[in-house]
Amino acid sequence: MIRALILPGMDGTGELLTEFATALAPELVAKVVSYPRDAALGYEALTALVAESLPREGSYVLIAESFSGPIAIELAARKPEGLVGLVLCASFARAPRSRMLRAFDAMQRILPSNKLPIAPAMPWLMGRWSTRDWARRVRDAVRSVSAEAMRARLLAAAETDATPRIADIDCPLLYLKGSRDRLIGGAGWRGIRDLCRNAVCIEIEGPHFLLQAKPLECAAALK
Repeated sequence: MIRALILPGMDGTGELLTEFATALAPELVAKVVSYPRDAALGYEALTALVAESLPREGSYVLIAESFSGPIAIELAARKPEGLVGLVLCASFARAPRSRMLRAFDAMQRILPSNKLPIAPAMPWLMGRWSTRDWARRVRDAVRSVSAEAMRARLLAAAETDATPRIADIDCPLLYLKGSRDRLIGGAGWRGIRDLCRNAVCIEIEGPHFLLQAKPLECAAALK
């Protein structure tokens, strides 16, 4: 049995990945990693945290959503024993729209807390797949994370560049691309495709929040 270690998006809670993790069964046994909600950690510290969660035996696939792409790239480049595949979903090695991420950070700085205005952002994140339930779940996930922690992640994503590590990845790399991804678009895949000899891309009709909007389709593509 192959295991799947899933790294979450910017919220870091993992609470938005339940449906996708369930859809991976029975072929893969999924575990979702969550990041500390109150610690202002950048990529280096979060990578060390995830490294401690890697399976110590058996085969596994490392799956990274959006923000967690640079973490997964770094770990895969280290060639850990047992890693048989890397999956990046709506993600990046280098943030293609750092200005947008910095704008989010500027918004964060002027707010009295971490209560980011989720409702206006949902058209960008989920497009026509957005529902009241998803808006509530995203809002609750984001609000459960401290303003300091969220700010650290926003800045880390805006400044990161993991492209030099891509050439060191030996395992197959699958990129899941949302056809209606307004946040990352095709830039995330273009920044990876020419640097990894084992990379392939599967495009799925859906938004940036692809694992949330299309969990069954993403799971099927991965399998």
